[in-house]
Amino acid sequence: MSERTLDIQPDHLAIVRDILRRHVPQYDVWAFGSRTQGRARSYSDLDLVIMTDEPLPLRVLAALVEDFAESDLPWKVDIVDWASTGAPFRSIIECDRVLVQRGVRQDSVEAQGTR
Repeated sequence: MSERTLDIQPDHLAIVRDILRRHVPQYDVWAFGSRTQGRARSYSDLDLVIMTDEPLPLRVLAALVEDFAESDLPWKVDIVDWASTGAPFRSIIECDRVLVQRGVRQDSVEAQGTR
């Protein structure tokens, strides 16, 4: 089986990663859906799942939604919280996911802030 790729332009991926690093640097984030299945259109949204053990705080989720909406991205970004999904949806996500961000340990994030 060939490795899946993410169908977005490099400058758009940089925007996505910047927003994710600002709000959820400690979590792995995966893309799934049409942009990983080779069937995206120019207007197709980007589906992201944040790999949480506990549901994301509402303020974090709201900040992510707001930053993506106000960004220069030409399409909508849909955010899914892994901890809030059920087994059937998780199976769909796992079939075609592509890593967008590798989470860093929280103590590493705090150490970077003190430099």
